[in-house]
Order: sequence, then structure tokens, then C-alpha cells
Amino acid sequence: MQRFLLALTATGIGLFALIKPVHIDDTVVLHVAQNILHDPLRPFAGDFFWLEEPQPLAQVTTNPPLVSYWLAPWIALAGYREWVLHLSFAPFLALLMWGMHRLATRWLGASWAWWAVGWLMLSPAVLPGMNLMRDVPALALLVGGLACWVEGVERRGARWLLMGALLTGLAGLAKYTALIGIPLIGLYALQRRAYGALGWLPIALTPIAGWSAWNLWVDGQVHLLYLWQERRGGAPWTAKLLPGIVGLGASTLLFVGGRRWFIDALGQGWRWKVALLVAIGGLALWGHLTQFAGQPVYEQTLVWLLAGATVLGLALLASAPDDAAPVSRFLRVWLLIALAAAVWGVPFQAMRHLLYALPPLILLLTLWVGRNLNLLLAQGVLCLAVIAADYDYAVRYKRGAAAYAELFRGERVWYAGSWGWMFYAEQQGFRKLLPDGAGLQRGDIVVIPERVYKGKTPPDLHRHLVLLDETPCLPTLPLRTMDFRGAAYYALIRTNAPFRFSLHWDEPLEIRRAYRWTPPR
Repeated sequence: MQRFLLALTATGIGLFALIKPVHIDDTVVLHVAQNILHDPLRPFAGDFFWLEEPQPLAQVTTNPPLVSYWLAPWIALAGYREWVLHLSFAPFLALLMWGMHRLATRWLGASWAWWAVGWLMLSPAVLPGMNLMRDVPALALLVGGLACWVEGVERRGARWLLMGALLTGLAGLAKYTALIGIPLIGLYALQRRAYGALGWLPIALTPIAGWSAWNLWVDGQVHLLYLWQERRGGAPWTAKLLPGIVGLGASTLLFVGGRRWFIDALGQGWRWKVALLVAIGGLALWGHLTQFAGQPVYEQTLVWLLAGATVLGLALLASAPDDAAPVSRFLRVWLLIALAAAVWGVPFQAMRHLLYALPPLILLLTLWVGRNLNLLLAQGVLCLAVIAADYDYAVRYKRGAAAYAELFRGERVWYAGSWGWMFYAEQQGFRKLLPDGAGLQRGDIVVIPERVYKGKTPPDLHRHLVLLDETPCLPTLPLRTMDFRGAAYYALIRTNAPFRFSLHWDEPLEIRRAYRWTPPR
């Protein structure tokens, strides 16, 4: 029965992933893909109004364009059908599953491989947040590349090493933080004293080197260096580390399975390790309350914070057999490098920024958790609930754009806001409201959702707006993913958790409002 329920849960997750509307940063990825269709050599051409005001696209997007190049031919063939675009990511998911299975088979044994794959693919951090963004493809290329590289090192196989270097290098063209894969494969070769394998590293460096050289030739600056200098110095590192621990805690239920094997996992010296785990949890709690003093305190966030501190502490402190010690050391280095990238390599924290830490975390703890089908099913149900709730939120912008297009048929309609709302508003022919109000005429319709990020609007806009429609979008599930009142899946800022359970059915997911602009004549 459990296996049937697990299969049913996985099917439900897959269906929601397939039909999910364009959401959050998908709009940027699709805009770059459209640029590629116009001029394949200029993916970042032109200006784009995404943040505060229109800016050159190269200054707006924070990642290289490989995923947009992947999507461009699908758009040319099938347009913007969501299910087609999501289906195009199937090879990345297959590569991710294969890579995780291969690594688990080699390091844990064949009988554990599918368990490791299950813990990863049913994580609330993976499929619920995949959308059309770059993060899961980058993770797939990194994990697949590392799996090939490990096989090449162990078998002394040139083909495996070539494929491993190439996939790892391409991961950095999907998302810059995936460049951590290059030092990881180098480190593994050094650890295994396979010094000859290091000769393949230039292949891994070639994609990012070629892309950077092209930036310099076309735009006069290297995109990666620009981002590092201009966009990464925002929030202090503790303001990203602590939400990162919260996100890790909410990414897996492995910590729940630890109650049966807690002492065995810690092994020799378990008493001081228990004391250290308690200290880590206490320090994380104190740091959270201190760092975000004056902010609302959400109990669910604190639960995930302690869960994250526990699972991270166990991964770093759990004992390993002597023959598995080198692998455990490598996995811990991988975990720490991934966390460092999620703190210093991004401007803010989010579930998707923590993905590179999940495979080593799972590989370190799967043996200790055991074949716990009920716990894996519970994690799958949580994953299904998260993706269903996020669908419930994302689809409101699609429906809202369609509703206003019908309501104001034949009128000039302007909109404010980004995310998936921007994509659907422009699909309906709405015009984006500029910070100076250029082009806005008396009698025009202006649509402004409350929660979506809006950037700058004309300073006197609201003084001359007459409300025509106000529609609260009430939830259909007792789970929130982006209300910024305890849930912020795509921007783990301050005291928010990735998601929160709530029985307050009168709290709207979004409130969309339509106005008529009536300035003095």
C-alpha cells in the first residue's frame, strides 16, 4: 500500500510540475529566450523593466543564458504552452536522477541508490521550485557531471572524464553558482590521487571562459565579474546563513528518522557530539532572534530552523566506517562549499539557492535513516502540498490577466509588477507602467496587484486613480508559499520560512485591483 501511495504522490507532483503557470523568475528566462530567437548571439540585448526601473538586461539577469538557449527552440516550435516548456526539462530531471543513482550506487551500495534518489526528488526544494528557472537544470548538470567524473576517476576512463568535465562546465553556464562543481571534481581527483584526471579540467573551464570572452567582446565587460562586484554585497552573511538553515530544515524530513539511530550515527564520542548539536541548535536560535530582532517571530520558522541545525549537525558529525571515511570527507566538503555558495554567491536566500547542498546531505544521512518508506511517503506528501499550494498562488496571476483582458476589452490597459504576472499581463497586450508614467492617458485602465513586486511607479499615480475592481484571491489549500507573513519560498528573507501552514481561509493569496486614471484636465 505504501508503494502505491508513494507512486500516486509522485504522479501528483509531476502533474502539478507539468501544468504550473509561468512563475517568479520564469519571466526573465523566457525574455532571454525570446531575445535568442531574434538574435542568437545577443541573449542579453536591450533594456528590461524587472526591478526598480528599466535597465540593460545584462544588469538585471543574474545568471548565464544556457537554459534560455535550451527553451528557445521549444518556444519556436510550440509557443508558450506551459506543459510543453515544462516537459522540455525532462532530460534534466532524468540526468539528475541518473547522477544521484550513480553516486549512491558507488558510495552507498546498489541497494540504497533508489532511496537516495527518492529523498532528493521528493524534496520540497526540488520540483516545487523548478518552474522554468535555471536552478534544477544547473543541479542536474552538476550532479550528472560529478557522477561521470567519479566513474572516470575510479575506472581510469577517458570518456567518463571527458563527459564529467563537459557537464560540470555546462552547469556553470546554467547558473553561475554551479561553478562550484569545477573545484569539486578537481578535489575528488586529488583525493583519489588521480593526478592525470586533472588534465581534463580545462574542458570544464572552457564553457565559462568562452561565455566570458564573448561578454567582453560584445558588451565590454564580463557578466560574471559585473555581478560579483555590483550585486553580491547586499545583506550581511548571517542574514543569508540563518534563513539557509531554515530552508535546509524544510527541504527534507531526514531529521525525523534520526530518533532511532541517533547514538549509533554519532558513534565514538557521542556525548560531546550531542552537546555540540545542542549548542549548534541553541546558537542558531539565538542568532535568528538576534539578527532579526524587531521582526515577527513565526513558530513554524523556528521549527524548521532547529530541524536544519539538527540535520546539518548530524551530516557533519555522524561517524563513518573506515573504508567510507574518504567519501564522507568529500561529501562534507561538498556540503560546506554548497552552503558557502548559497551565502556569499547570491544577493538573498531562497530554497533554490540551497539545492547544491541537498545531494551531499542526503548521501551522508541515507544509510542512517534506513529504508523508511513511511517517512519518505510523508516527505512526498509535503512536497505535493507545497507544489499544489504554489500552483494555487501562481495561477492567480494567469487568471487575473485573462479576467481583466475580458473585462476591459477594447481599452488601453497598463499594469505594474513583475514575476509571472508580468508575463501573463504582456501576453494579454497590457502595457507596463513606467516610473515616469510615459504614455499614460486620461481614462486608461491601470491594474496593480498588491503582493507582486512592483518597482517604481509615477509619484502622483495613486492621487488620480479611481477604483473599478478589487478582487481578493482566497486560498484553496491550508498552505502558503509567498505571503511574506511567514512564507517566502522564493525569497527567504528575515523571519520567513519557505512555506507555512494556515487555517485562515480569509487571508488572500493576492488582491488584484483595477483603476481608471483620471488626472485633472
